[in-house]
Amino acid sequence: MRAPILGWDVGGANVKAVRLCDSADTLEVVERPLALWREPHRLAPVLAEVARDLGGAQTMAVTMTAELADCFATKREGVAFVLDAFGAAFPGVAPRVYAVDGRFRSVREARECPLDIAAANWMAAAALVARTCPDAVLIDVGSTTSDVIPIVAGRVAASGRTDPERLASGELVYTGALRTPICAIVRSLPLGGRRCRVAAERFAIAADVYRWLDRIEDGDYTCDTPDGRGRSRPEAGARLARMVGADLDMIGAGDITAMAECVTQAQVRQIAGGIRQVRRRLGTAFPRLAVVAGQGAFLAEAAARAAGLATRSLAAELGSAARAAPAAAVALLLAESEERR
Repeated sequence: MRAPILGWDVGGANVKAVRLCDSADTLEVVERPLALWREPHRLAPVLAEVARDLGGAQTMAVTMTAELADCFATKREGVAFVLDAFGAAFPGVAPRVYAVDGRFRSVREARECPLDIAAANWMAAAALVARTCPDAVLIDVGSTTSDVIPIVAGRVAASGRTDPERLASGELVYTGALRTPICAIVRSLPLGGRRCRVAAERFAIAADVYRWLDRIEDGDYTCDTPDGRGRSRPEAGARLARMVGADLDMIGAGDITAMAECVTQAQVRQIAGGIRQVRRRLGTAFPRLAVVAGQGAFLAEAAARAAGLATRSLAAELGSAARAAPAAAVALLLAESEERR
């Protein structure tokens, strides 16, 4: 029986962990929202709490995107902070840290090459998918961003490695299923039979759209609400109304639904635009199958179909851990690496 492994994906807004015991069939998942830019001091306690909830492990695999949080002056500082938090939370454990070249590093080695560690979580997820889908496009839509990662002949065929390179290539699309402000998705919305400009304010976010459309439940709305109020459908609708300077006394449910559907269509177009950009680069080598994952897998599937791709859900393989694909991936990849040794 294999000793358990904890796989971690530490982001700037969420901490996700997956506990692997014997096989992918035994993956357990815990997610915790954490606004790292506001409360960096809470990272180590949250890591310890999540590990306790999962039952702990002496072997850990780590990947991260938290280094981009604006509480850090540089990514080097952010990577070091996350590694220090693991040291404080688990003083008896020596985590293995996943790098963008697909190899694990010791904590000491990770400190020496922070830009290889920064935002390497997409590579872990894609490397895992490549084991069973040698020709596919991984489309992983999270709370904040979407990854579009081509896999060709069993190899990850991404052209970008850093965040700027990936944004330029279409392999990283900065739109997600929860945290993205509506004014970053659309410039206008339908209202009363015509278009209405939106307020350039963080009055509402994508989570409000999908809560209103019943694509997510209250418990799936894991980030802070823009106004500090609740996560119910009426409260989400009130926030959406405010995007056009209105409230629920001024406009009705039909108007809110039309606005929400418009935002959905815009996000699908944005993600599909990334897919098409990647396809233009790869030409005939571009795969025809999309593997969809993440909290916004429903957006990933719609964008893949808009781009003319067949779809397969990573949840069929990983179950609920597909919502935290990079965390599951580093746990499984580390287990595979240790078995080879």
